[in-house]
Amino acid sequence: MRVPALLLVCCLALLSAGCGSDSQSESEQEARQNAAREVRIAAERQRQRIREAHRAAARARHEATRRRARREAARQRVQEEARRAEAEEREQVESEESEEASECDPNYSGACLDPYASDYDCEGGSGDGPEYTGPVVVVGEDHYGLDSDSDGYACE
Repeated sequence: MRVPALLLVCCLALLSAGCGSDSQSESEQEARQNAAREVRIAAERQRQRIREAHRAAARARHEATRRRARREAARQRVQEEARRAEAEEREQVESEESEEASECDPNYSGACLDPYASDYDCEGGSGDGPEYTGPVVVVGEDHYGLDSDSDGYACE
């Protein structure tokens, strides 16, 4: 922290003006001392203003850092909520898909046959339904009798 050049020059001029002179009156010496004191007070005030400016800048930096940290925390909360919402939506879709899959006859794949239907026949065939299906693979018991040649492929 430097004292302004003008104050320093004034202080040195006042101090050097009276050095080595015994003939100066006490009032001149007192005036020089008062002037030197005023220069010191002015310099101290200047240093104090500089310290206050540094403190204010430090407070501003600290507050800016806190604001950035709060924004980052809020951003992370929003991202976490979005991840949770996506996970919940995924779980719901999977649950719905598993419910749909459980509503299909597990003995057939390639099409979802209603396990509660009284009968299935092949589309375009001579069967009387009431339900019809296209090509399916028999993976279990062929209780609807769709695979006439027993090769595992029905309604081909």
